[in-house]
Amino acid sequence: MKPETVSKIATHLHVTEDDVVSMNRRMAMGGDTSLNTPLREDGDGEWQDWLADDGPIQDEIVAERQESDQRGALLAQAMSVLNDRERHILNARRLQDDPATLEDLAQVYGISRERVRQIEVRAFEKLQKAVVQQAQARKLLPAA
Repeated sequence: MKPETVSKIATHLHVTEDDVVSMNRRMAMGGDTSLNTPLREDGDGEWQDWLADDGPIQDEIVAERQESDQRGALLAQAMSVLNDRERHILNARRLQDDPATLEDLAQVYGISRERVRQIEVRAFEKLQKAVVQQAQARKLLPAA
């Protein structure tokens, strides 16, 4: 293709001249080829055999999503065993991307940092126990 033709097409399509040249090369190579086309004349192997998907397969994606949803439901239900202060402290300290400091929470509640830490530990233990009980009730854990 002549440079002036490339420039004219690029201007008309609002793309770069490199894009026009690249597309022209791809179009000149011929039409699309089926992925089921044999690699060799003897018919052994196909182009699609060389395609690789390193990502998880669909059933793994669905299983992970279901498991994540179950965990989220267990956590949400288990959070109901905590009082408002315990829930707020646990949420602020463990469930945030930018967790609150013990000092921040101590100022909010007018208590010491050590008391905030104790409440956090106790709330976490209560939460763990509630999650395990719910998981056992739903038969999500192996029988003991």
